[in-house]
Amino acid sequence: MSRFFILLTLLLSAGYNTLFAQKQYIDQKAFDKTVKPGDDFYAYANGTWLKNNDIPANESIWGNFSIIVRQTKKNLEQLVLQVSKEKNAPGSDAYKLSHFYKSGMDTVSIEKRGIQSLKPDLERIEKINSIEDIIKEVSYQYAHTLNLSAPLFDMENIPDPIANDVEILLFGQGGMGLPEKSYYFDKGPKDSVIRVRYIDYLETLLKLSGTPNNIARQKAENVFALETQMANGSRTATENRNIARMLNYFTNDKLNSRYPNLQLVKLMEDLNIHSTKLIIAQPEFFDTVNTLLTTIPIDTWKNYLKLRLINNASRYLSSPFRNANFAFYSTAMSGVKEMKPRGETVTANTDAILGEILGKLYVEKYFTANAKNRIDALVQNVITTFGERIKSNDWMTDSTKEKALLKLSTIRRKIAYPDKWKDYSQLTIGDDYYQNVKAASVFEFAFNIAKVGKPVNRDEWGMTPPTLNAYYNPLNNEIVFPAGILLPPFFDANADDAVNYGGIATIIGHEISHGFDDQGSQFDAQGKFFNWWTKEDKDKFKEKGDQLAKQFDQYVVMDSLKVNGQLTLGENIGDLCGVTVAYQAFKKTKEGQSNNLIDGLTPDQRFFLSYAAIFRLKQRDESTRTQVLTDPHSPARFRVNGPLSNLAAFYAAFNVKEGDKLWRAPEDRVSIW
Repeated sequence: MSRFFILLTLLLSAGYNTLFAQKQYIDQKAFDKTVKPGDDFYAYANGTWLKNNDIPANESIWGNFSIIVRQTKKNLEQLVLQVSKEKNAPGSDAYKLSHFYKSGMDTVSIEKRGIQSLKPDLERIEKINSIEDIIKEVSYQYAHTLNLSAPLFDMENIPDPIANDVEILLFGQGGMGLPEKSYYFDKGPKDSVIRVRYIDYLETLLKLSGTPNNIARQKAENVFALETQMANGSRTATENRNIARMLNYFTNDKLNSRYPNLQLVKLMEDLNIHSTKLIIAQPEFFDTVNTLLTTIPIDTWKNYLKLRLINNASRYLSSPFRNANFAFYSTAMSGVKEMKPRGETVTANTDAILGEILGKLYVEKYFTANAKNRIDALVQNVITTFGERIKSNDWMTDSTKEKALLKLSTIRRKIAYPDKWKDYSQLTIGDDYYQNVKAASVFEFAFNIAKVGKPVNRDEWGMTPPTLNAYYNPLNNEIVFPAGILLPPFFDANADDAVNYGGIATIIGHEISHGFDDQGSQFDAQGKFFNWWTKEDKDKFKEKGDQLAKQFDQYVVMDSLKVNGQLTLGENIGDLCGVTVAYQAFKKTKEGQSNNLIDGLTPDQRFFLSYAAIFRLKQRDESTRTQVLTDPHSPARFRVNGPLSNLAAFYAAFNVKEGDKLWRAPEDRVSIW
């Protein structure tokens, strides 16, 4: 008998409550009932699970998110292995998929090659003797090597934020090995340790690439000093949330005049980029680098360029390079003790590089039309509810409401997988793992850079279908939910509405809310950077955002480290509005309007417990610290307790009263959308 008929039989014979009691979609064994829900709801909903589960040695975090990611990677690896057993035509997508994976698993060949794959690049860099040579090498590394952490700066194509008609080039600060400005300057003991470990890492890479031991340390320190000067001219993660400050349009003449040493126009010509207008996101950073090109010795620049190249390649080379990269970025920065199994790592890289080939196989096996239809219905209910909340908003004028409703009504929806799959016919895959990754990088760079000056393609996806994530893109005014996130506990087609609305619907609401958070609200219905607000409404909105930021500024993460309310403001607005809108949408459902108990829990309790469960995780201190300093998302505990402390419905569901730690006086609760 099919699963459908089994469920139908249960429904007809046992009734709604009994049906969903067959599986405990809310895991009550995870609860810690020694904690009052009104004191720490995150701990109440997840505490026993947190006490009874350890973080695996090869993970920096562990929880529902991590468990799903690991299972998805296993599923993806099985798909690749199945393809590898078949006879695939040379040059076909299946051939590329299987050969890329095989090249990554061929550790015998990888160990034997060592650094040989990089030798031509290192020899080319060694011949540099002028600023012109430095810029030429920078352009070469962008076009021909792994540009995930390219030298000097970042470069990408985006829809022109003002006109939003064609793709434009954006240059931004980058080229540094530490993730944020504060890592180079903060004075705490942990900051000093990270800096020492980073210099150790640079020294190790230099030694592995042939630099004599007696001079490697000094060269590493010189490169670190160079990066420190670059960081001094950069902006913090919080400062980079100011979009208006980043939209600095430059003509080619202005580029040559302000940054003569950087020779950005020549660099674009070398890369076959034809652009007469572009954006410099942080002009002062490029001022700094322009000056450093004349004040830093050529030898230091050569070592810097070598280290950028080797650092990018290290994860794909022999074990000494992989071990060095792991020791710093995984252990020192995130607290991870052991490497993941080779198959899991190579599968993740296969997904990153050939994601739409692998993604097509994934959705064919693991995603159903029924699931897509139910997600469509959830999205529609949440959007409709969001519109109702805009209309009833008591702090916004009618003229601004009209524009907000227009923007909401034009949001594009991308669910599960693209309608048109990416064409990989120009990508050649061979037997050398590093060269395959390099070839894929060349392919991806050429694919993206060819868009500059051309009309925006709004059908492309920014994530692969198996990705456990979702996003809102303000430049396209779109919400995107890959198939990878449409899994329990986020979404289960068989679960009751409370579970799915507390899970995936809050994420849907979260992503929609990004169109109306402190950053997304600066873009209109067409995705243009345009002020559609009255001054009165804008001031009220900012006042509410500042109030929410102050709430989060008070949360102590560990020791003296607190949440940065301004850095996390956009995501905190998304969380607050997401759970608020999802709850109101849930109340339209049959379950939401009932008082029926399931496993002893009311519908509202199940909704909020489902919400808490999606953030269930343990995290290493090192990883937490990195997150607080660099990530716009608050730590998991505060993504639960923070928003819920502002919701009257949560107070009612769990009898939260004055004196409880999460209780806020009604006038202190924040409501935005």
